[in-house]
Amino acid sequence: MATVIEAAPWFVELQRHKSAMFGVSGVALALNYWMVVVRPRRCAPGELCHMDTPFMRFNRRLYWTSVALFAVSLALTYGSLAVIRWL
Repeated sequence: MATVIEAAPWFVELQRHKSAMFGVSGVALALNYWMVVVRPRRCAPGELCHMDTPFMRFNRRLYWTSVALFAVSLALTYGSLAVIRWL
């Protein structure tokens, strides 16, 4: 961790605003949910935004991977704080 802080001292400042960063990331994922899941249902077959195109399948996989990473990072960040306070 010391090497990371030495190489990027601004990382400490970002850590102070982790609630805001998680909030902004959550809003971005919610907007992306609309772009990837909700909106394509309104597209006609053959359009680029249609659900069955390879591009949209890749986009949905990438979205759900991002959601999983967000959930894991949220659980590790706030879960570790809870464990530290409990101990």
